[in-house]
Amino acid sequence: MKVRNVISLAAANLGREDLVAGAEDCAAEPFGELSSLLRCYNLVENEVALDYFPPKTEECFTAADLSEEGFLPYTAFSHAPVEILSVKGESGLPLSHESRTSGLVLPQNVTQVCVSYTYSPKEKEWGDDAEVMPQVSERLLSFGVCCEFCLTNGQYAEAATWEKKFREALRAANVGHKKLTVRSRRWA
Repeated sequence: MKVRNVISLAAANLGREDLVAGAEDCAAEPFGELSSLLRCYNLVENEVALDYFPPKTEECFTAADLSEEGFLPYTAFSHAPVEILSVKGESGLPLSHESRTSGLVLPQNVTQVCVSYTYSPKEKEWGDDAEVMPQVSERLLSFGVCCEFCLTNGQYAEAATWEKKFREALRAANVGHKKLTVRSRRWA
């Protein structure tokens, strides 16, 4: 899914045909209200990724990436890690590790390590691909963009409507997760 498609859908949702046409015609950097829509998109994508559906990846590193003390800096990762999910050695078994603010401390004799982690998406440009999990649709993102755009323009009543639609779409996308319930007690 392309960023420009989400923004075009958001403009159509808002009834702004001038912005829909501008989104389809824009080949370079957007300007004016299209630039504002792009900023709103980045805010929404970041919120969805950090709070609801964090993108996950796994990277493997060799001894050359580690310092002599077994330190693996976060700058060696291709994305900025938010949460470390697992750390495995070359045998595929979990490795003991310590998370620090600037990297991971691993055992000193490690030759290869695979780290699975969630990350924060990078800020997108006009022609970039969205960096979201598969259950997040263009429609869901466009509702969030509409809400942010209305807030930016001081249209608070419309923003509340789009906020409600956005939250309902997030809830609907999350249907696969098991709900916690407490069984009712029976008194014999």
